[in-house]
Amino acid sequence: MERPQFGQPHALPPRVQNAISKMMAACADGMAHPVRQALASLREEMPLMIGNPMAARREIIAFSHCKQLSIHCSEMLPALLECIEHELIAIRDQGHRPQQSELWSSSESWTLADAGDNVAPPQAEGIGQVTNQCKLPLYLLGQRFGVLAGTPAFDADRIPVGPRCLIRAVEDASRRVFGDDFPHMLVTDAVARALFHDYPALVNRINKELEGASILPGLTFIPSLKRAATPERPAFADVSAMAATIATMAPQGAAGWFEQPEHDDRGRSANAHSAPDFSAARSLLAKAKGQPTAASATHVQLPAHIVSEMLDSLSAHDASGRPLGIRHLHDELKARAKSLHGGRVQLSQQQSDSIELLGMLYDAVCHDMRAQSGAAELLKRLQIPLLRMALSGEAFFEQPTHPGRQIMSRVAESGAIIADEADADPQFDAALAHAVDRVEQEYRGDGTVLEHIHQELADAHQAHAQRSEAVERHQIEASRGQERIAIARNAAQALLDEKLAGITLRPQVEMLIRTAWQDALTFVRLRHDDHSALWQRHERLTGRILQVVAANDAIEDVDLRDSIFEILKRTGYHSEEANEVAETLSRSVGLPRTGARMSMTELVTLIRTRPRFGGSSKTLQLAEDMPEPRSAREEECYRHLSTLPFGCWLDFTVNQQGEVRRRRLSWYSRITGNALLVNRRGARVAEMQLDQLARLMATGQVRVARKHEMSLLDRAWTSTLGTLESLGKLFARPAAVAS
Repeated sequence: MERPQFGQPHALPPRVQNAISKMMAACADGMAHPVRQALASLREEMPLMIGNPMAARREIIAFSHCKQLSIHCSEMLPALLECIEHELIAIRDQGHRPQQSELWSSSESWTLADAGDNVAPPQAEGIGQVTNQCKLPLYLLGQRFGVLAGTPAFDADRIPVGPRCLIRAVEDASRRVFGDDFPHMLVTDAVARALFHDYPALVNRINKELEGASILPGLTFIPSLKRAATPERPAFADVSAMAATIATMAPQGAAGWFEQPEHDDRGRSANAHSAPDFSAARSLLAKAKGQPTAASATHVQLPAHIVSEMLDSLSAHDASGRPLGIRHLHDELKARAKSLHGGRVQLSQQQSDSIELLGMLYDAVCHDMRAQSGAAELLKRLQIPLLRMALSGEAFFEQPTHPGRQIMSRVAESGAIIADEADADPQFDAALAHAVDRVEQEYRGDGTVLEHIHQELADAHQAHAQRSEAVERHQIEASRGQERIAIARNAAQALLDEKLAGITLRPQVEMLIRTAWQDALTFVRLRHDDHSALWQRHERLTGRILQVVAANDAIEDVDLRDSIFEILKRTGYHSEEANEVAETLSRSVGLPRTGARMSMTELVTLIRTRPRFGGSSKTLQLAEDMPEPRSAREEECYRHLSTLPFGCWLDFTVNQQGEVRRRRLSWYSRITGNALLVNRRGARVAEMQLDQLARLMATGQVRVARKHEMSLLDRAWTSTLGTLESLGKLFARPAAVAS
């Protein structure tokens, strides 16, 4: 069988050749079993398809095909690897790269999918599924292929070992092995399904091989881009100017995903307690109890090792199995201390203050947690280890980065009232439970053990953030797509407004132009700017439509009718709808609609009820229902929202009881006013208008979370200090009156 001859590609650098060799070895190892298994199964099934086109996907199967498959099936894997290798070694060949501009040279080649995307429906579905499943690994692979080719990053459809190119390679290999007179669809479908089953493992292995070949080593996540800060809402002279600003609206990524990014926090100083030293906290506690600050020394201080032994013997539950609080554990410690040496030994004042401060902090944390959450149960199990940390020294209270404090904070955040149960991440919850188990079993005062546990939990938290960021990025891409559609729709509407100025048409005809034909204009403007040849051609077609339908003479333009028909079909209209609209818009009013299958009233009703392309966004409908104008306070809030960096966390008051839910403002558009809100897992929870957010902010139902209030533990510590200050003032007031 004659094999096609390939042209010689450009010589590749040794580093690229080495990387390609590693990729080919990975492909050979990863594809061998799936390809052989798929062909073996097909060899058994093909005889049953003879005379049954439906079972063979409408292919005509003959005995010769079965014999041909049995003879040459062993050649399929080498041929497939040869096709992949040819694509890899031609990676720097300019003639090998796709020319995207040729795909849209005329309306004859204009379709909903690019010219290279015409694959069989089962394969197309498989491509979409595996691309979504491996979106991040394919992104990393595309970055590395960009390095190999010396070009910008490849998208998934251009990667030689990507799902789409892999389908093409399987089909080419089938034709080379079995010839042209063979049902290649069956082979392609069977092999593709087998390869896609283990495709995530294959693409991850190729990434590892390239990383081992020093091609972007350490590339592990999608980098976030920074948005240029723009204090004022820009004024746009035209739609092109609006579209030009999209590139400047990327999210900033300086802070961690769960942290509040830097912004103009106008309420920064309100109720903000800096972390005081331990002695200051003890002083507040003494004033709150109405006692002198200095501790009495009438008793012998209990040695640290004795306290540790007593903590080991404590139980976090009473005799009936109910969990004890920190105050009960404190009382138990004091009772056991008094039982030693005839009551002459007790906890020192510093130890007692540490336990009391910890108890107040613990109660404040629990107050802001869901009572029935799993995190609340985990926090109860941490009470005795937390006592051990607090009694070990002042670092637990003074150092925000203390590992025990961080573990307590992570557990508390996972069950906070400010987040819904849907915000929980099962993988991170499992890591929390494992960390608490280790703290209970392993921590006996050794800071190194606590640091190791904290580091393991911090890694799990970072993975949680990366998962949330990846989910959020998908939502942002979808919202940006809606913005591009809105821009295209505005451009189409602006063109029709300009062309229809001064022209009087029948209401039914104008309605068809502003619906069906505007959909077609929106669709082409979505892919092309106003300087493209295709857009200018549609401008001319729009002018010709208005010239024909507004003419007093009987005119029918057959070429115009055919063009409108094909364009509407490619926009998504059914043939009957497209034909009726084309018949109406290609003839003047004075010429009757002969042979029409429906009346003008029926056609107008049908088109009016059809969803508009780019016009189904709920946020756009909400924008139209917003009362105007904004008040001075609402306008101030709107301007403040328009200056926030992407990724700001907002606190929403959700009911009359004052319950608050925290949401992340992942993205917003100054063009359409759309704002995307996600939860801690990156999942979309709402899509609102900036105008609506401004009105809610003006009434106090929304506020920007302050940076010092992001952590539940920090909020609880602030609340604890505030309570102590208030109690201290109450005790000081009678003393002042008496003096």
